[in-house]
Amino acid sequence: MSAPARPLAERDRAAERYLRPLLNFVRHRLHLHEAQGDLAPGEVRPEELVDAVYAEALARRGPEAFAPHRYPWLRRLARELLAAEVARARQRRRERSLFEPLRPGPQASADEEVRPRRLIDLLPDPTAPVPEDVAEQEAFQRALACLLDQLPEAWREPLLLRACDGYSLRQIAELEGVSPAQVRRRIELAREFLRARLAEEYEEVPGAPPAERVVAALARLEPTPEQRVRLRERVGAVAPQEEAGT
Repeated sequence: MSAPARPLAERDRAAERYLRPLLNFVRHRLHLHEAQGDLAPGEVRPEELVDAVYAEALARRGPEAFAPHRYPWLRRLARELLAAEVARARQRRRERSLFEPLRPGPQASADEEVRPRRLIDLLPDPTAPVPEDVAEQEAFQRALACLLDQLPEAWREPLLLRACDGYSLRQIAELEGVSPAQVRRRIELAREFLRARLAEEYEEVPGAPPAERVVAALARLEPTPEQRVRLRERVGAVAPQEEAGT
């Protein structure tokens, strides 16, 4: 005898549990690909990619896609779909280049346009707070994304959930499917790495490198009411199909 299906409201809450962290994970990865020149700024919107992740997750696993500790799997799925978007963007650029006329004379390299800047170029004083106008610059967000990408994901994501989203160690442990002690250790390792990496970048500048303040300046997104409605509609559409098959 199969287990009874969970109430739809409970399924909605389970799916929404991952929405905000996943949205910000995708935002960070998009900034990284934009900094590397894989994607043009704004070519892929984080909300649209997260919608695609949820649609694919439901297609593969139904409402059980949002069972406890599914967040690392959803992140892997997001990376998979983002890699497909990057491949499509490269194909579009190749197709356009076939029809673009050759231009005589020297041209600016595409690498010069997209090469990520260092944090020290945008934040020269490590002892000062990160100015709001600097934190809002796309160049700063991309430089920060490149720095954070040097961290192993198992360290980076707990640090961001703690420093930027304000999740407790227990909440992060529930998302990641590990113990609070493991979460604490991963965050400590991430902080040690960032301090060492920024100490190298700010080697010639007096003062402690701005590790904590820089991480806190990472741009974060909140799901819109429209996105939450779309999510509930998707989960609600899958639930009757699942129940009809039981």
